[in-house]
Amino acid sequence: MNSPLPRRAEPGAGPADAPGTFATSAETATSDGTVTSADLSFPATPIARAAHRLVMDVQEPYLSHHSLRSFLFARAAAAKAGRRPGQDYDVEVMFLICVLHDMGLTARADTGRRFELDGADFAARFMEERGITDRRVDTVWDGIALHTSRGFRQSPVFVRRRPPEIAIAQDGIGIDLTGPDALPAGYADRVHAVYPRHGGARALTDAIVAQGLADPRKAPPMTLPGEILHQRHPELPYVTWDDMLDAVAWGD
Repeated sequence: MNSPLPRRAEPGAGPADAPGTFATSAETATSDGTVTSADLSFPATPIARAAHRLVMDVQEPYLSHHSLRSFLFARAAAAKAGRRPGQDYDVEVMFLICVLHDMGLTARADTGRRFELDGADFAARFMEERGITDRRVDTVWDGIALHTSRGFRQSPVFVRRRPPEIAIAQDGIGIDLTGPDALPAGYADRVHAVYPRHGGARALTDAIVAQGLADPRKAPPMTLPGEILHQRHPELPYVTWDDMLDAVAWGD
C-alpha cells in the first residue's frame, strides 16, 4: 500500500491547480504576503488552499504555524529519506493531515470529544463537503486520529500496510514537537524565520489543558489529553483502570 493514492480531479481544477502540484516558482507569497522560497511552499490544489485559509483564519498563530511547519518538516524529512511527492506519496493528502491535525483544539471543530477525534471528524467532513469521498478521507482520518498514539509509525507492519502519507505526516508533526534531527542542515531555521514558534509545544500543551479544564470529556483517562491534564492538575479527580474495573457489571 505504499503507492500514492488514486487521483481524481476536483471540480474546477485546471492545469495550474492539478491535484498534487506545488507553487513552483523560485519564490512564492504566503497568505500574509511574506515571500518565501519554493521549498517553503504548499500544495496548490483548491482543497489545499481552502485548508490553508481555514487554519490561518481560525487557529491562533502558535497553532497555525505548528500545522504548517509540520507539513514543511514532513516533506523535507521525506525528501532526505529519498521519498518524492507525487511519486512515493500523495502530497495533497499528506498536507491535509498536517494542516488539519489540530483543528480539534479550535471551537470550530469541538464536539466534546478528545481533540484528535474531533479533528479527524472535522477533516473528513471538510473533504466530503468538497467532493472527496474516496479512501483519501479514510487516510486523513486515520492520520489525524492516531497522531498522538506513540509508536504506531515505528511498526514495520503499519508502515507496510498503511498509506505512506500517514507516517510521513506524523513524522513531520513529531519533528515540530521534538526536534530537527531528520531535517537538512539549516532548514528548520529558514522555516522558523517565516513561521515562528510562538511558544511551540508548550503553547499547544496549554491549549489541551484548557480544553480539559473547561470540559472533562475532552480529556478522558488513558488518553494523551487525559494524561497531560492529570500531570498538570493531579488534584483533580482521575479515573484509574482499577476504578473502571471496579465499576463493571461482572464483578471481576
